[in-house]
Amino acid sequence: MALRPLRLPAARPLHLRHQGALLENGRRRGSRARDVQTMSAAMVRGLVIVVTLLFVTTVRVEAHEEKQTLKHPPDFDTRVLARVNDAVITGRDFHRAFDALGGDQQAMVRQNLKKFLETLVQREVLYQAALRAGLDRDPDVVARLDDIRRAVLSQELVRRERAEAVKTAPPDAARRYYDAHADEFTSKERISLSRILLKSREEADAVTTRLRAGADFGALAQDVSRDESSRDRGGRIPVVYRGQMSPELEQAAFALAPGQVSGVVEDAEGYHVVLLHSHVPAAPLPFETVRASIERKVSTSQLEQHFKAFLTTLERDAQVEITDRALADVR
Repeated sequence: MALRPLRLPAARPLHLRHQGALLENGRRRGSRARDVQTMSAAMVRGLVIVVTLLFVTTVRVEAHEEKQTLKHPPDFDTRVLARVNDAVITGRDFHRAFDALGGDQQAMVRQNLKKFLETLVQREVLYQAALRAGLDRDPDVVARLDDIRRAVLSQELVRRERAEAVKTAPPDAARRYYDAHADEFTSKERISLSRILLKSREEADAVTTRLRAGADFGALAQDVSRDESSRDRGGRIPVVYRGQMSPELEQAAFALAPGQVSGVVEDAEGYHVVLLHSHVPAAPLPFETVRASIERKVSTSQLEQHFKAFLTTLERDAQVEITDRALADVR
């Protein structure tokens, strides 16, 4: 008997433990043929709903997603992986179903490829049961399948338009964006410091006197600072950006030279004495450092603009009429 090729819809894998339980219960309740038909109708309608939601919600300009590829021998596509009655599941079927998954799903499937193949077998078993039950002639199912067909065709059109937009994108778009938005690609001004926080002015004056006499700043911070978050590190705060401290403390700290100790600085928190370790001014980030992120941003923006213009043109050229109060009484 000649084996007919399997036609797999591009849908998410199904897990059939619950359906199996329903089938067993159905066998107990009545005629096997009638129960298989009833069970198949419920399962296939559920499958159609899942597939419809999958495709309808993906007909849009999508964000970049890390898709994966299968590594396989040259003859994999023609290899017969499984048989279900007179149908075969080939490597090409497996490959197509894998490609239809999202990147995160693909990563999970790669951990157990055999389980994924078993899922495809289960899907074919369901498909054949649906045909035997005559669901391919059920008006409701036919209408749902037509919705899926429309969604798939729409999605493919969008995919091809996106591919064309990527091919025609200016090669220097990222560089031009970088030059026009220099403020977005500038490292923030930052300092590294140690501080001693005290409760009273008298305590702060005593600390500055001891520092002038040669006391070690770090040891003194461990002894008397009230800042519990930095006291055990000798008052060290590795990185501070503008806007992270009170205005009084920021003004004093950013005005110091490396190695210089401030006078007493008062703010709402208390009294501070600061030792500056380093001061790194704001500076432009090299283009190559940020190139990949700019290319992703520019590509996404260009794709959105291209798709919006493309859809606007289609709507303008089509004869579209929306009834004014068509949804007025719908809640």
